[in-house]
Amino acid sequence: MEVSEPFRYDLVNTGREVLAQLAGPAGKNFSDAIGRKSIDAAEVRRTSAFYQQVLRDVDSLVGSDSAFLLGSWIEMAKGMADGSEDCVDTGYETISSCAAFYEWNARTQLTTWNPTPKGAAKIPGGPIDYAGKHWQGLIADYYAVRVKLVAEQALRDAANNAALNSTMVDAIEAKHAYDWTTATNPYPTPPVGDAATISKAMVAKYESFFSACA
Repeated sequence: MEVSEPFRYDLVNTGREVLAQLAGPAGKNFSDAIGRKSIDAAEVRRTSAFYQQVLRDVDSLVGSDSAFLLGSWIEMAKGMADGSEDCVDTGYETISSCAAFYEWNARTQLTTWNPTPKGAAKIPGGPIDYAGKHWQGLIADYYAVRVKLVAEQALRDAANNAALNSTMVDAIEAKHAYDWTTATNPYPTPPVGDAATISKAMVAKYESFFSACA
């Protein structure tokens, strides 16, 4: 069922907020699971899978409205490269054009704020995730993947009867940040999917979690 603006925006934005209220506790449960001195592998698998699921569903929902597209942000940034003369040597081997330079800046601002060098032991200090957005592409490819990578480290540590190796987590998150911020893969600029159809699917999938609010 195709819907028109501004109803589509209100529908998607409301659903985004509802799912965000579920993503918060899901993230807290995952953090608790990996933060125990004795890691329960089954609990890490359960909490990380659910957290990733919610994040990817938010990504799918917001992707159905043009106001929440990472692709539009990146294309706008790349467009600023036309006629630009401030594309300096950044020391990043993947940034070989002004368009890539502006895209790198756009991706970095949304995630680590300060650039993360290749091979860094951790993400440089600063307001990490300060400018994060609920945008299609960013949620699934950056935040959900980060959860997956940290969960995998927690499971490796659990197999060795050890607590979470925070040093390894720092390095894993830094590599992920470097890889994502220097990437140039495209993201959709038109919306993907029907907002009403996706919203109905989200209601059916998650309504039980909010039954106490009825």
